[in-house]
Amino acid sequence: MPDSTLRGGTLTGAPPGARAVGCASGGTPVGFTGTATAGRMVVETVCSCGSRHSSAPDSGAGVSGAGFHMTAGPETEAGSRAGASTPRWRPEAGVGSHAGSGAGPVVVGPFAAAGRLAQTWADPATGTLGRGALSQTRLFYAVADGPDGRVVRFSTDLADVAGDGSAPWVAAVAATLAGQPVPMPLTPHEGVFQLACGTALSTSGGRERLTLDEFDLAALADQARRILGRPTDPREVVRRALRHAVDEALMAAGGRGLLGDGGGLGAAALAAVDPARLRRLHVHLDVPVLDRRRGRLPVGAEVIDGTEHWRRACDDHRAGAGDPWPPSPELLRGAGDEAGPLLSGAGIVRLLTGVADTPGRLRTGWRQLTMAAPFPTLFGRPGWRAWSPPRTDDPAPAHDHAHDADALLPGGWISPAVAEAGAAVTSAQTASHLLPLVDDTTGAVPGAEALHTVLDLLERPAPGDQRVDPVLVCAHPVVLGAAVLLARDGRLRVRRRDGHIQAAPLLHDLVPSGRRPGDVTPDERDGLLAAAFVTRRLATPAQRAALLAQADGSPWIVHDRLRAVLADSMRVLADARALRRLCAAATCHPDLLATGGRS
Repeated sequence: MPDSTLRGGTLTGAPPGARAVGCASGGTPVGFTGTATAGRMVVETVCSCGSRHSSAPDSGAGVSGAGFHMTAGPETEAGSRAGASTPRWRPEAGVGSHAGSGAGPVVVGPFAAAGRLAQTWADPATGTLGRGALSQTRLFYAVADGPDGRVVRFSTDLADVAGDGSAPWVAAVAATLAGQPVPMPLTPHEGVFQLACGTALSTSGGRERLTLDEFDLAALADQARRILGRPTDPREVVRRALRHAVDEALMAAGGRGLLGDGGGLGAAALAAVDPARLRRLHVHLDVPVLDRRRGRLPVGAEVIDGTEHWRRACDDHRAGAGDPWPPSPELLRGAGDEAGPLLSGAGIVRLLTGVADTPGRLRTGWRQLTMAAPFPTLFGRPGWRAWSPPRTDDPAPAHDHAHDADALLPGGWISPAVAEAGAAVTSAQTASHLLPLVDDTTGAVPGAEALHTVLDLLERPAPGDQRVDPVLVCAHPVVLGAAVLLARDGRLRVRRRDGHIQAAPLLHDLVPSGRRPGDVTPDERDGLLAAAFVTRRLATPAQRAALLAQADGSPWIVHDRLRAVLADSMRVLADARALRRLCAAATCHPDLLATGGRS
């Protein structure tokens, strides 16, 4: 059964951007950390001033240490669901009460007024940890046996739970080397988990119980319609939704903020709906192809040069920190742009892009070329199978990339032992429980693709170092509700222009004419950064010999194939992503790479 506490509107009656009690600087809560036992939960609020404040109950005022009232306020339309009542956080004596019930819940999230869907919380009154279905704040926890029973340590910062001296998880290191992300609810540390979107963890009674929420796309769309009104123009629906999300994100920062602009259409749309309060910020990197973006920016955009930051990351052998985006606090402070939240337009284009119609048999030449498949001999199969389907009695043999005789494919020097060592991580890849099930009777659910887009961004692996986490505007409940509403009404259609499919035509109509689009996709950007990384990191024979020496004798590496790749500069560029992962493993986990995790 779904937990009713996950379906309400606002968790508390605190206004957006409530100040942290006990903070002389007037900071706001940006996270929390604490421990929970069978009868008590202790929570510390991580304040924007850089300090941590204990949640000491104030019986006279009825306010928690984080500045939130004990009794929930009126239900907001942005975060509520149809038919869901707002809970009252006043447990009766002996009914689910905790020893720390004198303190109210600690709630964090970039959209405080959006309600429970966009918040992450810890409630000492009920001993519950929770993450809303659209919450951008991660919550990590670990369970251990203590002298007085089981203890749950939790924090919005992974380092607080894992600790600096914690041993790495062999399966996570192996999966990362193979190019597989660590999925929910796992983390790179064994025994440390994170709450997936739309889950709650109860710690009362000495037992941990995980509850999964339900998500009603239809109710979310109806709530968005009540907030946005009923404009007939779908472009006005998108404009109002984006403006509403920007208003709530800037509400606690004095009404002004930063907008990360990499030349994408999502950032251009956000700047178009609210140009007066958003300062467009671009992090420049002196890398081939990527350096051209500086000339494509609109007039008035501020540019921060992140080249030196990137070079230091490469030279310090921090392979995972080579991308200057999201920017580090140090990078923002150096440019004087630390004040205000940093907004991101990532995911907005995918959110508002409809599914292309199925191409027919009779199309123009360029359409036929887009439908053509590559010749199968490129994948090691006979050419006649290009036009004849495989027979059931004689299926085509599976092609094992790891055992190629010539090992020309990228990552061919990675041993099959890596897949065996990372099986505990790679086998945990599952879809979110919030996604609606689709079968032959119901067909496609309108808006399911939009929800999938948002969840992919929210549940992406956490960065290994301290970064400024941008606020994803696409994850606001009203923005997602507007996308579901448009999809339900059949308004999310693709547009074909000059023989090409134009994604998110509604966004194109919002931005001013003459905008120069970005020249690379996020995936292409990652490939360019990987190529630049290995070009700098493996530029000399001495650097390549050092990497070979670190990988020598590792059961995860086929040494002869790696030597052949490093001897050819073209193959180094073609295999840049896998080599970047190998450099990270050799630098951060040299013992595991040498032994394959075997003692």
